[in-house]
Amino acid sequence: MRCLVTGGSGYLGSSLIKFISSKVSSVANFDIIKPKNGTNNIKFIKGDICNFEDILNATKNIDVIYHNVAKVPITKNKKLFSEVNEKGTKNLLEAAKINKVKKIIYISSSAVFGIPTKLPIVENDKRTPIEAYGLSKKKGEDICFKYMEESNLDISIIRPRTILGEDRLGIFSILFEWISNNKNIPILNNGENFYQFIHINDLNDATYKSSLISGSNIFNIGAEKFGSMFETINSVIKHASSSSVIKNVDKNFFLNTAYFLSKINLIPLQEYHFKVYGKSVYFDISKAKKILNWQPKFSNIESMKMSYDNYLKIKKNLASDNYSPHNSILRKGLLRYAHFFF
Repeated sequence: MRCLVTGGSGYLGSSLIKFISSKVSSVANFDIIKPKNGTNNIKFIKGDICNFEDILNATKNIDVIYHNVAKVPITKNKKLFSEVNEKGTKNLLEAAKINKVKKIIYISSSAVFGIPTKLPIVENDKRTPIEAYGLSKKKGEDICFKYMEESNLDISIIRPRTILGEDRLGIFSILFEWISNNKNIPILNNGENFYQFIHINDLNDATYKSSLISGSNIFNIGAEKFGSMFETINSVIKHASSSSVIKNVDKNFFLNTAYFLSKINLIPLQEYHFKVYGKSVYFDISKAKKILNWQPKFSNIESMKMSYDNYLKIKKNLASDNYSPHNSILRKGLLRYAHFFF
């Protein structure tokens, strides 16, 4: 099985390459950025997903494409959502059609559902994204549906819950720094909301297994064992032997101030973070378990603890400019002063 991973230099793509490299005949990494720590047996193809000729050439003689390239929620230039997440996906699928690729795995997002009106979320629930990133991923899915119907492309859509594990930092680096420095931790809704994560190894397993089945499909992927946000965060505080205290900030004036600051990019949070953080969000994963013969191994708490431990290991040596947004320590901006207000 000859495979191409788009965005193979990023957090998810690089982890997926490591996961599948011993299971397939060959893997190539298509990315605009060369990986910092490449391996000799992985071919690197420098290219831009927004350039059709680049992806057309990269998909020649490929059996399976794992499409990970996307601009993520903390992207400041919102026009890139349309360029990369939508146009880039269309370019890839058109190239796959021309080159007769047998299987495409499209990595989507739970953000396509916005704030759920019913729980648990199942694959065919209505998609109502509430911000630009989620909308762009929904449109990416819609492009996939069109190619499934009109071009008979075999596409599986994977919707992961919030990913943890390995060197996932990004927005979590703020939480982990506060815990390591014994600062208070803000929560909404008293942390009573049930919020599901997914460990990256469990996601990789589901993604790989989805490439082994014939026929287009959609799979919601998340941890099987999860609890409230209070339980999850408190477990990390105890694990870290931290004296941090979880504080509810529903009525704290800082919340509205922080939302305004995010709008003018003075803190690295986005609209989605404010609207969803205090809500319950979790998937029904029974379809993936049944069809893919997939079973997640890691609980929310295990994933969060592992991410925290890895944060401590790499904090001193991690240079933000050399990593993707998901595995970089974010510059906090004015958030460095947040703990004074709760």
